[in-house]
Amino acid sequence: IATLTGACVIALGHVASGLYGNDDALVRDIQRAGASAFDRVWPMPLWDDYQESLKSNFADMANIGGRPAGSVTAACFLSRFAQKYRWAHLD
Repeated sequence: IATLTGACVIALGHVASGLYGNDDALVRDIQRAGASAFDRVWPMPLWDDYQESLKSNFADMANIGGRPAGSVTAACFLSRFAQKYRWAHLD
């Protein structure tokens, strides 16, 4: 589990954290844990379209996608290093 940007506050305010993950069972477990702890989370998209934001002319990839979808692109960056593991990112 990683917290990276805090950018999700623009989308969800201070009411819930954005939840990204590559395993539906893990995402559901985190949702249940958040609900029981009164610390709500909301699943966010990790569509392949967002990976385009990490293209770089100077390196293999950029480590930030810019202002639009900042929370999503941070999760996309993390996903590139954790693909073979079950992972979650809370923002």
